[in-house]
Amino acid sequence: MLRIYLRNIALFFAVWILVMVIYAVSNRVSDLNYLWKFFLLPALFLGFLAALATFLEQTSRVKKGINWIFLLGALAVDQGIKAYLFSLEWETLSIALIEPVFYIQPTHNTLGSYLWVLLGLKQGSHLLNIILFTLVGIIFIEGWRFYVKRKRNSFWINGFIHLFLAGLLANLIDNAFWGGSLDYITIKPFYTFDLKDLYITLCELFILAELLDNKLLKRLYKMPGEESRQLNRDFFHFIRQDLRIGKKKKDKD
Repeated sequence: MLRIYLRNIALFFAVWILVMVIYAVSNRVSDLNYLWKFFLLPALFLGFLAALATFLEQTSRVKKGINWIFLLGALAVDQGIKAYLFSLEWETLSIALIEPVFYIQPTHNTLGSYLWVLLGLKQGSHLLNIILFTLVGIIFIEGWRFYVKRKRNSFWINGFIHLFLAGLLANLIDNAFWGGSLDYITIKPFYTFDLKDLYITLCELFILAELLDNKLLKRLYKMPGEESRQLNRDFFHFIRQDLRIGKKKKDKD
């Protein structure tokens, strides 16, 4: 059991370090007083979350379906923080959390997604964001349902879909009601993020833990071409059947 804890802590820790090395190198950051806080403190936080998640995986029972109480709670915290900040003079707010790296400095991302910021876009359509992320959400939900039906309903895959949906729904609310995302936690000089971005980051780490837990990376790497193509056909067939069943049920009602 200790091995599982150490593996998951190392996984969460290492992914953060790898991504931040890319940021630091690309921006030529060389200040050691800055770098150790930039690398180590968030990595320790993610390591703690990995240990907590592993404890829950070992002690809790995974239930079928979506836990709507968790989703509503996650959304309430995310939107509650934003509603509170919008009630303040958030444009001038600047609170040092851990100098010189972490600050509360809200910025209104009117593009509605950090993805568009990374792509260097200057303007975006909130309606397009809502349509695009809704389609992405449908694909991910169907992928989760397909995986659970064929493989297993584990803590990690269950946590993945809940964290993903929490981030997705928060993004849709931001685009529909706030005119974009109010990001408020700044890692200088790189980017500003919010709670829903943490949800999405954790859902990515959860899916990595599931891949390791179920030895899927090795299976996918060694999977013959015809078997891989058949898996893709099965997935698309499942989506068509799943959505058609949902329509029939609606008609019967």
